[in-house]
Amino acid sequence: MVSKESAEAEALRAEVRAFLENNLPDKWGTPEYEPPEPSSQEAIALSKSFTRKLYDAGYTGFGLPKEYGGVERPAWERTVIREELARRGTPALAGGLGRLVVETLMQWGTEEQKKHYIRRILDGTDNWIEGFSEPNAGSDLANVQTIAVRDGDEWVVNGQKCWTSGWQRGDWCFLLCRTDPAGPRHRNLSFFLFDCSTPGFSRGPLRQLTGDAQYGELFFDDMRIPHENMVGEEGRGWYVAMTTLIAERGGGAVAAEGGGGGAQSNLEVRALGNVNDLIELAKNTRRYGRSLWEDANIRRKIVHIATQNEAMRYFGQRLSGMIRKRTATGNEAVMGKITRTEQGKFRGDMISEIIGAYSQLMKGDPRALDDGGPIHSMLFSRGQTIYAGSNEICRNIISERVLGLPRD
Repeated sequence: MVSKESAEAEALRAEVRAFLENNLPDKWGTPEYEPPEPSSQEAIALSKSFTRKLYDAGYTGFGLPKEYGGVERPAWERTVIREELARRGTPALAGGLGRLVVETLMQWGTEEQKKHYIRRILDGTDNWIEGFSEPNAGSDLANVQTIAVRDGDEWVVNGQKCWTSGWQRGDWCFLLCRTDPAGPRHRNLSFFLFDCSTPGFSRGPLRQLTGDAQYGELFFDDMRIPHENMVGEEGRGWYVAMTTLIAERGGGAVAAEGGGGGAQSNLEVRALGNVNDLIELAKNTRRYGRSLWEDANIRRKIVHIATQNEAMRYFGQRLSGMIRKRTATGNEAVMGKITRTEQGKFRGDMISEIIGAYSQLMKGDPRALDDGGPIHSMLFSRGQTIYAGSNEICRNIISERVLGLPRD
């Protein structure tokens, strides 16, 4: 006999599958599907339109109050929805780094800021980028030199930021500026939000190892920001930024609280704990007349990734709850950041090991596996260990603040 809850879950599962069948791009999930170039206008439009459809259907925006645009569903419904979105894969969702803004505003924002910005992030209206790192203030974030000077009800900003992810996609940006040049360290910074169409703002690309320009530079030349766009109090921007960094270092585990994720490449992990793609790759790759799936060492590495994924999934749920309850210290997110980014390197290296000499073929080569996507991810994974605080610095944080070891 099937229980009532099981029947409801089955009906919801069928509903989500029908939604995906009707709303995913033509030929999605088949070898014939050709995704738009990353960061192209076509890709941005697809991301925004699909996110809006997902939001309108009630399949994303979880974990937030309804008055700010959140979608309220029982835990079992959220689980079913995430499973189905993960199983089929979806276009990357819009918002950029908007989930970091959501977490930051939930702790520090005014009611007006929460009601205005959060819904526009959840429904895919606005993509967000980050203005933190500078040429001389990367890991030492407190050393930012971009200046904001008060002029009536506005702040006039001058300076430069760099290593901005998704720089060309941003509709809005969150920005850390020095507002009191003579003030003490950590108490001389303020946190702002600004529209990327504001006069005096410009941006340009930074080319990286993968050949892409996923990161960029931001320039401010007498750009004006309304005072009402300051988050938190003047001079308290460091503490606001720490909330943002906790969410950033929590990464996809925290963002997953919002709903579905996107997976354009057939070989990307489509859900935490799902390694079916790696199993399929190993089974379909033959070496010396044998399938690599018969290699116990390959199977052990895949199991290792699956185990870590499950651990990260539960850790992410715990961390998300701690952020909402304001009990997160920041140390928890540092642990997650190290685990997630080191696993990215491990996974990329394992794919290179499986495909052998084909790992030398990049995008554009007709012989490249999945149009070079897995190798692109492998190269990009090196950068992931640097952003949001390099893993070396994160390890120092754990050793000093958690383990109580002496500073170097």
